[in-house]
Amino acid sequence: MKKEVLEKIIEQQLNKILKGITSFSDKEFFTGYNPLEKIRGGLFHWVAVPFNSVEVFCELRCPNATQIEQCGDISNITQEIEKNKEYKPSYDELIHVRNYQENICKIVFNKPTFDNIAQLVNENDFVISKKREELKKLQEHFEKHKDEMTEVEKEIIESKIRVIDLQLGFILPTDTMAFVTWWAMGNDISDIKKITKEAFLRAASLAKIHNKAPSDYISGIYTDYNKIEIDVHAVGVLEEFLKEQQIVNNAKHKWFGSKKKE
Repeated sequence: MKKEVLEKIIEQQLNKILKGITSFSDKEFFTGYNPLEKIRGGLFHWVAVPFNSVEVFCELRCPNATQIEQCGDISNITQEIEKNKEYKPSYDELIHVRNYQENICKIVFNKPTFDNIAQLVNENDFVISKKREELKKLQEHFEKHKDEMTEVEKEIIESKIRVIDLQLGFILPTDTMAFVTWWAMGNDISDIKKITKEAFLRAASLAKIHNKAPSDYISGIYTDYNKIEIDVHAVGVLEEFLKEQQIVNNAKHKWFGSKKKE
């Protein structure tokens, strides 16, 4: 088959697969808070999903705000963590995040379904077997030599054991779960990551004065789930600010009180 003919066939198939997907250039029509399905231009989409860095076209379903809420309490708004380059999540925190991501994958994968993938993995468990073998060797090595190891060496081996143990606890690769969660939460089309702490504080303050929701005072392109995140986070920012102000005011009163006694 000639190269030109093959390219034409591939192009036709891709056009068929990607038909109906809203172009990102169209997203200015969806300012405000809208369901992800509306912003993307349809409930189902064929997307190149990474599986251990190998991209595979899968049909994904756009989840609604209620479905995302039922997956857990993870938020897109993690400004303090993202700013702290030295932050390292604990093992329990990683488990919490992975569980959330897996729940997202269960409702988002349509073709294949999550159950289809689980069955495929169980039938072809070569990688899992290799991981189990690697874990067993590390554990045996650690138990045999831990009395001779420094604390740094112990931490390195224990960290490797935790990583492999984490990988074995979940069916999908880490990059798959991270990508699907990112896509399902609309992080490629939403302005949620652009909101500053000052904007949250201003929105919450205005909402308190006018008896409205903080999300009423933040403009941009957001999913309906983002609205929930914004309202919850903005209230938390305001409460934190008011506590800090109270501490400052108490310190001032204490200082002035001590001056009067002098």
